Amino acid sequence: MIFKSKWVGVIFLFSLSTFPFSSIFAQISGFDVTYPSAYLLGLSSQGVVSNNQMGSLYGNTAFLSYQSKHILDVSVNGSHANGKISPLYLSGAGYYSFSESLGFGLRGKPVYLRSFPSDERYSNYAFQTFANWKLNPYISFGLQIGPSVSGRLGGYSSYSWNVSISTAIQYENFRFGFLFESPGKYRFDEYLGSERLKEKLPERALVGFGYLWSNWIFLQLELSRKFYEQTSVSLNNSNQYIAYPIRTMYSGNVSLAIGKPEGFQFLIGVGKEIRMEKELRGFYTASLGIAGSLFPNWFGEGYLYAVSIQRSGISVPEREGAETRMAAQLQVQF
Repeated sequence: MIFKSKWVGVIFLFSLSTFPFSSIFAQISGFDVTYPSAYLLGLSSQGVVSNNQMGSLYGNTAFLSYQSKHILDVSVNGSHANGKISPLYLSGAGYYSFSESLGFGLRGKPVYLRSFPSDERYSNYAFQTFANWKLNPYISFGLQIGPSVSGRLGGYSSYSWNVSISTAIQYENFRFGFLFESPGKYRFDEYLGSERLKEKLPERALVGFGYLWSNWIFLQLELSRKFYEQTSVSLNNSNQYIAYPIRTMYSGNVSLAIGKPEGFQFLIGVGKEIRMEKELRGFYTASLGIAGSLFPNWFGEGYLYAVSIQRSGISVPEREGAETRMAAQLQVQF
């Protein structure tokens, strides 16, 4: 921030010390749920139990151990609210199936995002390498680790490390997934122009249950817990702590994928997002999407797509945080 006189700066800093809650509150509230691929957006899902590679590639990679194909993937998403369009957010990944029990990959994806209001715009990206290991026909494990960076108005943060571990269990028609992620700590030396901001992003734990009803219907339920009580925020070396209610730390979704992945799928999802503002109780999402094989008669097998749309903040005005999200995804399997 550029002050016209030293007295304006003094008054600004005094107001921060007098009302620390309001200034730091905007930082914590920016940690919104993100859907790093179009397939996951269509399900309102985080991908912790997805049985489709277009979802598990950006979520629980341990489920990739149950297939033998190499994968290249790219996804783009954006949102619209209050007559404005957000920046486009890209995700990309590649996976190499080394053997029947071992695979390796690279991925870049958003972890936390906020596009609106634009003066609170925030993004946190992770660029990870990952490895999967299948212990037996039923249980697989995944490890994902790599550098990550946050962006706010005024610039980017220092680099940190995003580390996550995951487990995938398949038994007959049942699926179970677990993922724990630590997004890291970040420092902004010129936040809003001249302020110094340090923050530790909240760890999160996700668990999912899935059931393959038939060859055409996959039902899944996911639950997420973000550990805001472990979050730390420091503005100009002044540490702040906000005691959020425990209910604000949980979110989840219920989803249906109808059809066959190699042909055509119809995606439906409803979920509850975490929004830290107290007035945004009941911040729910509804999603629709389609996915399938991309012109197999022209290109052959192994070219897949997903297109989806989501309304985030059902019954909530856009001026209070609701938005419409859209995404598209292409994947090549070989």
